[in-house]
Amino acid sequence: MKKLGFGLIGLIFVAGIYYFTSGSTQLTSEIKAQVDSELANMQTHGFSVQGREMGEEKEHFVISFDEPKKIAAFFTKNGAQLSASDAEVLKGLKIGVDLAYLPDAYSAASLDMYPMTLPTIISTSAQSDEDKKILAQVETMLEKKTFLIHVDVNKLGTGFKGYMKDIDEVFHGEADVKMLLSKLEFTGDIKDDKVQGMKQSLKAFSINVENEFTMAMNHLKSDYSMTGATQYDYTTSYSIENMSVQAEDALNMQFNNFELSSNSTVKDGLASGMIKTKTKNIVLAEKDNKLLLDGIVFEMKADNLDVKAFEQLGKIDVENEKEVNMVLQQLISQGVHFEIPTFSVENVENGGKKMGGFSLSSMFKIDKSLNIAATQNNPLAAVNALNAKIDFSLSKELFAELAKRPEAVMAMMLFQPKDVNGKKIYNIELKDGKLSVNGKQAM
Repeated sequence: MKKLGFGLIGLIFVAGIYYFTSGSTQLTSEIKAQVDSELANMQTHGFSVQGREMGEEKEHFVISFDEPKKIAAFFTKNGAQLSASDAEVLKGLKIGVDLAYLPDAYSAASLDMYPMTLPTIISTSAQSDEDKKILAQVETMLEKKTFLIHVDVNKLGTGFKGYMKDIDEVFHGEADVKMLLSKLEFTGDIKDDKVQGMKQSLKAFSINVENEFTMAMNHLKSDYSMTGATQYDYTTSYSIENMSVQAEDALNMQFNNFELSSNSTVKDGLASGMIKTKTKNIVLAEKDNKLLLDGIVFEMKADNLDVKAFEQLGKIDVENEKEVNMVLQQLISQGVHFEIPTFSVENVENGGKKMGGFSLSSMFKIDKSLNIAATQNNPLAAVNALNAKIDFSLSKELFAELAKRPEAVMAMMLFQPKDVNGKKIYNIELKDGKLSVNGKQAM
């Protein structure tokens, strides 16, 4: 189901966005000419166009995913990362497109896009009677256009809006599986025939496996904007009001008021980026045990990543050790810097007992002198090319709780913390091949 969802929602939408943003103009004749041009272009990049029916105001056709390697290159070229292996999963997928020209005062064109057949790897994998029963149900849903996405492009060709049709379906099997999706809507901006920004909102999404498992997510929002010439120049943000995962006789989790922001920039072929998350609280419960984490903040930064090498990583054969090492060497060719400025929890509550919180910050630098191939045979050869620093602070109550665990006792005996303002402090540093803890050499 994961692969199916990826194909039906994520990549279908990306393909549709590229298709219609390139074809939007004010006059119907010009739109049709551009549609012809774009469909011809797609047929040189691994797709085929089938069953095209043309009218004065409407037309219908089917886009078939035929050649995975060409399709992967097509998506990557247009700003959507797709590996050859992921594209292979989509082989045989067919997307129906119903296109209307100048349908209303807002739109130059409107599109309905919906999967008509499953990828071959999925449609041919059903072996048991149970699998065949589920497959038949999915195929019925495809006939009903259950997974339909509607898009309107404005007459100036500068923006679009749309939605995914609500889903309320039950898969009948050994255990019934109910899927609900409500009010997935989006808007976006177009500039120079490319999507420059997009906002999305989702009221609710849930999957329930009868008497076994439930995953629910409510009030999701996202905002994405391109800020430069490459796909790695962007800012994005997400928020989720609450998300929960519940399983019978297992650990249950609930996240409340989750926020994420990130940005990335490219200069002289090197990428730098930042990601930051904030969560009001996380609740972990199992039978009679309940753990509450309040005020969680996590931030991470990375600098000097070689963009060409990063892109090459998604194309190479991971079994080819020599090629992998060569690309990794290029990736760190300018020296790489990772940093976690903040990872903190304001308070930990275990079984109703409040124990205070903790905070951690770290820095990790890889010098360009690091020889990737040499570390394969001798990992210690990397030590002199690495610099790292970790500052860790936790409450006395949390320290006492950790000290009860056998796996932590030995480390605490070897490395005693400092006491600063009622907190336990560890300062760990790796520099010039030497490791120290709270100023005392450990290696």
